[in-house]
Amino acid sequence: MLGLCSALLVVFIWSFWLIISRIGVKTQLSIYDLAAIRFGLSSFVIFPFIIYFRVWRTISLKKVLLTSFSIGPFYALFAFGGFYYSPAYHGGVFMNGFLPVITVFIGYLLGKKLFKLDIFGTSLIMLGSLIILFDHPYEILIRSWKGDLLFILAAIFLSIFIILVNKWDLRFSQILYSICIINALFYLPIWFLFLPKGFNFLDYSLYSKEILINIFFQGFVPNIFGLYLTAFAAKSIGTAKASSILAAVPITGAVLGFFILSEIPSFLSWMSLLIVSTGILVVVLFKKSQT
Repeated sequence: MLGLCSALLVVFIWSFWLIISRIGVKTQLSIYDLAAIRFGLSSFVIFPFIIYFRVWRTISLKKVLLTSFSIGPFYALFAFGGFYYSPAYHGGVFMNGFLPVITVFIGYLLGKKLFKLDIFGTSLIMLGSLIILFDHPYEILIRSWKGDLLFILAAIFLSIFIILVNKWDLRFSQILYSICIINALFYLPIWFLFLPKGFNFLDYSLYSKEILINIFFQGFVPNIFGLYLTAFAAKSIGTAKASSILAAVPITGAVLGFFILSEIPSFLSWMSLLIVSTGILVVVLFKKSQT
């Protein structure tokens, strides 16, 4: 139950992250700035915790490097870059909607047995996620293929992270050490010295409400809370179940839009909700336990 609750909470975190990230790329912040905020602030907060418990002594260098790479700068830049070309709801479709499909496929390549319900449930999720795309003008789909491709690449990295956490049974402290401290050590010097910056963080007159929201949310919520809950869910209920529940993000985003923005879902949106929900139930409730 804790694993299921964690996965459901991540759905809401990721749904808000889609909206906030889309707002962020429309400000003066570049995708490189957003990645720097993501790794810099989270590492600053947890640094005393890592030092006090000497977490680096509890995990091998190989696991640290692979875990940090799986959810590091490439993942962040692919995800943020996708929002430059595609609407926010495309991020939910192509990152979270495709996540269980990618996770099941990678698990199969790594030797996990593929059950019929795996195929059936993930196929329903992918079908339901794709249906919501047709709820928007064709011109938007033509212009957004670059962003959609970047979102799929980000989903591949996120899927690898989920699989590694489950395979190695990583603890919370080890996850934070890998994704925050190590990524900050690698990325921040490169960002500071070589990467283009769209915002002067020393000029306080430039700070707007949208930028402050992104600084707070990107700096603390996804890395510290979102990825921990994702990892906890993967360890508790399995990678396939966790990634399948996260596939509800595009639909949850539509529901949040209804309550927050008074956007009434169309017939295609409700059809997508029904199909994705069915796929999630197939994988979560009726799928055989994975080893």
